[in-house]
Amino acid sequence: MKRYIILLVITTLLTNISIAQNVDSLGTYPQLNQRELQIVKQQWVMTDNAAGMVFQNVNKGSFTRLERYLSEGEHHRVQEGSSNKGLRFVSERYDRFNDKVFVRGQFSFSLDKEYDRAWSDVINTYNSNPYYFGSSVRGNYDKQQFDLNLKVYSVAYRGFNFGLTIDYHVADISRQRDPRTRTYMIDYSIIPSIVYNVSDKSKLGFNIYYRYDKERMPSTSTVQTDPNLKYYNFVGLHNAIGRIGGYRAFSRQFISDYVGTALQYNYIDNGVKLLLSAGYDMQWQETFGSKQESPGSFNSHNFRFLTNLILENSNVLHNAVLSASFKDAGANEYRQTQVIERDTLTGVTTEYWETTYIYKNRYVVNTANVDFSWKSYFLRPNTKEYKYSIGFDAAYRSFSNIYYLPKSEYKVDKLYAGVNGSVFLYNSKDHRVELEGSLKGGFKLDSKLDLFNENEVSENILRPDLDYHNRSTVDLYGSLRY
Repeated sequence: MKRYIILLVITTLLTNISIAQNVDSLGTYPQLNQRELQIVKQQWVMTDNAAGMVFQNVNKGSFTRLERYLSEGEHHRVQEGSSNKGLRFVSERYDRFNDKVFVRGQFSFSLDKEYDRAWSDVINTYNSNPYYFGSSVRGNYDKQQFDLNLKVYSVAYRGFNFGLTIDYHVADISRQRDPRTRTYMIDYSIIPSIVYNVSDKSKLGFNIYYRYDKERMPSTSTVQTDPNLKYYNFVGLHNAIGRIGGYRAFSRQFISDYVGTALQYNYIDNGVKLLLSAGYDMQWQETFGSKQESPGSFNSHNFRFLTNLILENSNVLHNAVLSASFKDAGANEYRQTQVIERDTLTGVTTEYWETTYIYKNRYVVNTANVDFSWKSYFLRPNTKEYKYSIGFDAAYRSFSNIYYLPKSEYKVDKLYAGVNGSVFLYNSKDHRVELEGSLKGGFKLDSKLDLFNENEVSENILRPDLDYHNRSTVDLYGSLRY
């Protein structure tokens, strides 16, 4: 069983400028549990539509935390490291530009070291592009990542609210053992949104979505020469080509474009708030190697649904959230030949790759993720704080990977369920001590691994990975917050 040790250092920055207080409808910065309740009521933050966030006020101010984490043990997937250590800084702030325009921003930076990882040198290994690469030799990986999320939203103008969401992520991952790789990632999204106020109780939202994602590994290098060192190029499940010295002059990049849209409906009445959201986006991803050589492309259709219900009276606030996401994806495998042309007049030689045949949807990915949670916050009389909370959550996870001609299939369905709660052990005007805890269990519903043959990859990756999913797990978490 994997062991987790998590150390948290939490710093809350209370920011109130006297000039800003004159235009801030909520005034002073709240206590931590007051702010948590405000964010729970901020239902639209769970969607890509920033325009709807104006319907729930959150006090101005920043919440900042510094995390130190460690995980180690044997319970991990084969293409993940046996140990992970890192440091993460996260800061979130709600503010306003003026009386009509509001902003919510979140920034995080993480330094991470993953130990004894093998068989994958890419960021997204599972249920994604099958044309990844890696070595069977275990090594350590250093990772740095910056994440920025910005939501800007306005008050109503002629019955409409407007908003804009910007997501920006960059990462740098380097392997510290031969064959040494260094991968760069950039991922950004631009999401304009609008909400129409049908009435005081009913709101209709709409947003469009564009996302660009690029992951690039320009080259590999070695410090020592190992004549038996293999490098593997994967094409789906256990189908891979391992070449001795295959890392030499190897490079690859994945470039994706996403386009999508989403619709929302919000109902607000005394003590009742309901938010419904449905979204769709499509991904086109191309894979390139040296001289624009390409093993194939990857495309996906992604569906997202959300239901968020809040029931509140003077004694308790109930929050129920049901979310679901589904992916229907496929990879087209290319057969290419290298073409070398020489200009007889200038003597210039041009090299490029020409696609001679396409195996459409040779590799197919389907995933389903469904989450449900119910949490009740028991309120203090005549305050905006809660005394304690109790909750229940459940999750369903499913994935299916199929490689055709000859056919191989890997499929897993799992179910998770648990309880959680928190209570304030000490609560005064200036000091608070809160105890939080959760207990969650997971077990397999179904699993299947049917391969048309066995090889080195199936023995070292897929069979042990199936054993990982077949295990039942129990997760126990606890924290003390001051």
